[in-house]
Amino acid sequence: MGFQAVAHSTNRVSLVIGEITAAEAEAAADNPIVDGAGIYLVSVDRQSPSGFGEVLAKFVSEDAARELATFFRSTGRLEAA
Repeated sequence: MGFQAVAHSTNRVSLVIGEITAAEAEAAADNPIVDGAGIYLVSVDRQSPSGFGEVLAKFVSEDAARELATFFRSTGRLEAA
């Protein structure tokens, strides 16, 4: 995996910036933007981290993904690896 950042959203949800799994791509197959390639914003249930997440958005570039990760870091939401 080339790029991944995880941010605390709520007590139950984390937001993940990174590549998606085949299961996540399949679950979002009705969305024409989701093709399984590239970097996405995914909502993940913290109670089930091994489950697949819900694709919320696709980034147009790695730079765009890094910009949001920088925002997460500056607001104290970026989780430690």
